[in-house]
Amino acid sequence: MQNSAKLLFAVLAMMIALSNGQAYIGYWWWTWSSGGSPPPGTNIGIAFSGWINPQTAISQSNAIKDRLPGAKFISLGGGNANGAWTASAIQNINSAINRGEFAGYTGIAYDIEEGDSGLGTLFQESFRTAKAKGLQVLVTVSHSAPYGINDAFDLMQIFFADGNIDYLSPQLYTSGNEGANDYTTSHGVTWNQYSRSRAKIIPSIVRGSLYQSAESYFRSQGVTIVGYVQWAQ
Repeated sequence: MQNSAKLLFAVLAMMIALSNGQAYIGYWWWTWSSGGSPPPGTNIGIAFSGWINPQTAISQSNAIKDRLPGAKFISLGGGNANGAWTASAIQNINSAINRGEFAGYTGIAYDIEEGDSGLGTLFQESFRTAKAKGLQVLVTVSHSAPYGINDAFDLMQIFFADGNIDYLSPQLYTSGNEGANDYTTSHGVTWNQYSRSRAKIIPSIVRGSLYQSAESYFRSQGVTIVGYVQWAQ
């Protein structure tokens, strides 16, 4: 009965979202999960391992790659030491892109939460490199800005202005178990600043049933969102 209720909520959320002009439904598929349950209508499937090392991320994503729904993305980075961003990590990713190691994927999801300062120019270079190889770019950050990067405010201004980012996905959760969206901001980046973004805004939320709340809240901030990415499996 609980599964039926969850499915009903997801379907209703999708119908509401589509009626509001939403075009994108994504899903963070955990690579260690025995089996994901993408929401109905998912058209962006992201293999999430939490690793920034491209070879490790690719290896851990292989088991679910063919099951990813819609456009297949591979995630790089995450919210711990395994996913922390450094200059050398970005350079390794660029080399992997140029060697064609992401063949079979539509795009790369850059999960930017922790890392060094001063990486803005290197991120821009990486996004350009990905686009030059025909890969789409999704950038996700913890709440309104990366919590573990000291110059996150300046970094977000770079992201907002970057035309090589296709999707920007702020995470509206901390634990991933919340029953409501968490609109906490970080590093002085307010939600209304997202109206400057050249990329499409598709927030990451725990479940699709929370999309209507997100759409209403962002509208109050002068921001149009056009979809979501679900975290819960």
